[in-house]
Amino acid sequence: MTLARTTKWLGIIFFLIPMCLISVFPLIVMISTSFKTSQEIYFPPPTFLPRNPTIQNYIDIWSVAPLATYFRNSLFIGLGSTFLAFVLGIPAAYALARFRFQGKRIYMLSLLGIQMFPDIVIIMGLFRLVAAFNMVDNLFTIVLLSAVFSLSFIIWLLTAYFATIPKEIEEAAMMDGNSRIGAMIRMILPLSWPGLVAVAIFGFMNGWNEFLFSLTFLRNQNSLPITIGLFKFVARFQVQWHQLMAASFLTTIVVVVLFMMVQKQLTRGMVALGEK
Repeated sequence: MTLARTTKWLGIIFFLIPMCLISVFPLIVMISTSFKTSQEIYFPPPTFLPRNPTIQNYIDIWSVAPLATYFRNSLFIGLGSTFLAFVLGIPAAYALARFRFQGKRIYMLSLLGIQMFPDIVIIMGLFRLVAAFNMVDNLFTIVLLSAVFSLSFIIWLLTAYFATIPKEIEEAAMMDGNSRIGAMIRMILPLSWPGLVAVAIFGFMNGWNEFLFSLTFLRNQNSLPITIGLFKFVARFQVQWHQLMAASFLTTIVVVVLFMMVQKQLTRGMVALGEK
């Protein structure tokens, strides 16, 4: 065995495998706990696998909290914020990729700098602004804020993607009678499909996992997303770990299924964005 192959296998054994185990371990514990009874969780000694597996937790969680409503609200926030970010971000990214104007570089750097600041830094100012427009306890407010805070990253990535597509393609389309907007829609967007899928996944995940804005601005129980709804399993003096893990696993399944559906497009898009 050559030195290169030896180094490769040593790296896999001593670095990649331990890192994979560390990453997967919390997920395994979550799944295992979701099939345990409440007595078994607190009964010493603790066990890694359930002694008497049960699916009763997956049945009970629907009566403990309105999970269907929470899932629907999270889906609305994820899809709505992604759609809104695309409607605003695609024209902005196209303009940045195709036109030169004064202050363009500063604007691009400011988009990147926005990502460096956590949302909680401006939460008080946002609350005063949202309250002034009478948009507290409004699900569309969460969609709007999620889209705004995804927008800078989406514009940055799509600008890099659009910039690598030859301008001659648009020029040929405009010579055939298309406007610039028509050329963008008919030519650029289909060619950018892998990158759009990758960016859409990021936007959806940002909306699906939204927590801070929902906790701050929503009061109506029928408007809460799943991230806030999971708190229903945290009692005042005790955490219902078996039910919490079951609900968390169902929440994770949605994201896993989504990734499986767009796996090929997502891989192509991420590779293309990395190369460009």
